Amino acid sequence: MSWLTPAAKVHAALAAAQVAVVTYVCHVADIWRSPQTAEQFPGHLGPSIFIAAIGVTALCHDWPWRKRCAIEGRLSVFVAFAYVAGEALSRALVKGLGGFGMHYMRHGLHAWMCVVIGLCGAGFLLAPRLDPASGEKLRRAPHVWFAFSWCWFIWAHKQPNDFGVAMHGATAAWVALAAWLRVQVASPRESGACFVFAAYTFFGGQTGLTLTAAASRVDVGAYILAWHSLALVAVLAYLKLFLQPGAPQTAPDYAPVAVDDVELAAPKTRRVAGE
Repeated sequence: MSWLTPAAKVHAALAAAQVAVVTYVCHVADIWRSPQTAEQFPGHLGPSIFIAAIGVTALCHDWPWRKRCAIEGRLSVFVAFAYVAGEALSRALVKGLGGFGMHYMRHGLHAWMCVVIGLCGAGFLLAPRLDPASGEKLRRAPHVWFAFSWCWFIWAHKQPNDFGVAMHGATAAWVALAAWLRVQVASPRESGACFVFAAYTFFGGQTGLTLTAAASRVDVGAYILAWHSLALVAVLAYLKLFLQPGAPQTAPDYAPVAVDDVELAAPKTRRVAGE
């Protein structure tokens, strides 16, 4: 199959390895000891995979901006629809069809965050359809929308201890830095690395892990840096396997220097015969 390239295989292996590592950490922390802590695992793994996917594609791929918008937009819309539809179906099966509106205004923090993500994805998909000047501006705006909404989401996402507060605060900081790098510095690659850090810190902030850390009297700073170390190992692995010149996994759209935002900043000119 054409999509099963050497690069795709390595991406799949790295993704599986990372999921296995963080799942093992959760097993050691015994997060499945109660329903309250167990339900946090999928609730943090899913968003972390989404954030990491945005980060890895930006870190590794030198796509033209229109292609990047299409991929990030479709991914955002799909993830948002899947979460909202899945939660709605689950609630309908358990509690029936009544009271949906009130439920989502009282307990819909995660669902509304996904709605925002889906609308950001719609912004990505719209950008390539606009005139070049307007599209060039809109293609970066959803990152700001997401970062601002994510900070509010983190503020409203109350935590039981300092570990949860610190980890979710770190996630918000990494997302904000990623948006700034994408918008002000026009650097998808560095922005992608920040999203990988955000994914790991968000996953490490789930209640089951932070309660275990607090009960074990782990130092808060050490806990945060341990999760940052895991994220840094992942980033270095992607850099080594995909951006090192001559790596066998390197695909045609990989390059040692990012060109995503150079396309419009320095358009190529065509020489005329006789010049």
